[in-house]
Amino acid sequence: MKSLRFIFTLLLPLALTACGKFTEVDLGYSKRVEFSKEGGEKIVRSDNYFYHAEIHDYTSGEQGEVNTLEDGTHCNTFKWLRVEYQPNTQELKIIAEPNNSQSRKLHIELYSGYEYHAIEVSQEASFLLE
Repeated sequence: MKSLRFIFTLLLPLALTACGKFTEVDLGYSKRVEFSKEGGEKIVRSDNYFYHAEIHDYTSGEQGEVNTLEDGTHCNTFKWLRVEYQPNTQELKIIAEPNNSQSRKLHIELYSGYEYHAIEVSQEASFLLE
């Protein structure tokens, strides 16, 4: 019985944390970043820190995966977009591949505690649709 109580005591805080709700706030980063069809790289900064970034496709519900490079940089790549950052930082590097098709859009979410900031990233089409 004591061991069961001990396990419950350990799992309760974990369960309560997992039920936490994230709130979208303005952390001072751009809300929108646009790339030309050539792609490229852009840096976004703020006075506020974030500890984690995710790339999301709000249409399909899919998202990228975060990997850690040898120098400690976190890297998230999804479809045509890549983000790089150091944990607990104020700066995010956004890299878009060249676009050979229609215009496209993904979202980056920057997390700071139970708050997050969403950045819409779009890229123009490589041709005019007639």
